Amino acid sequence: MTGITPPTVTVGTGSRTVEIDTGELLFPGLVLAFCLFYYWDTRALPELSMLYAGPLLYATITLAVLTIAVQSVSLDGEDGSDDDGVGSAAAAFDPETDADAEEEAVFTVRSAALLVALTAGYIVALEPVGFLASTVAFLAATLYLFGERNPLALAGYSLGFAIVVWLVFVQWLMIPL
Repeated sequence: MTGITPPTVTVGTGSRTVEIDTGELLFPGLVLAFCLFYYWDTRALPELSMLYAGPLLYATITLAVLTIAVQSVSLDGEDGSDDDGVGSAAAAFDPETDADAEEEAVFTVRSAALLVALTAGYIVALEPVGFLASTVAFLAATLYLFGERNPLALAGYSLGFAIVVWLVFVQWLMIPL
């Protein structure tokens, strides 16, 4: 879209190199920063108020660190192949090697604007329609927007995710949605 690509940092020791894609660090880095801010802001609360926040905070921090490690770091050996064992599978889905990937770009200015409109509609629909129905509709529309055309996958993912979120908040944490 803008033609700006974040730099890739390459560190080499002997026959091994580590490449860190700084663009992939942005989102998990922000999540990690918000987790640390949340921890700093709530560390003085009484222990009972941290009953559920503690484990959720630590799980979020762990997922952010794992996302940073998996998404942004690439290890290369002497022969230039990935050492993670998924080199051929990753190459099959690499947009840089696929000639048709640039022609069929999924995330465009149009899709970004539609995503903003879908999100605004979702926020407006939450109160009158309810959490489950509006979330299922929002997720299905978003998946369809970004290329999923299988009706079974649309319904399964949308219903499954909405129900899991509802169960976690309403049944486990006892927070009404």
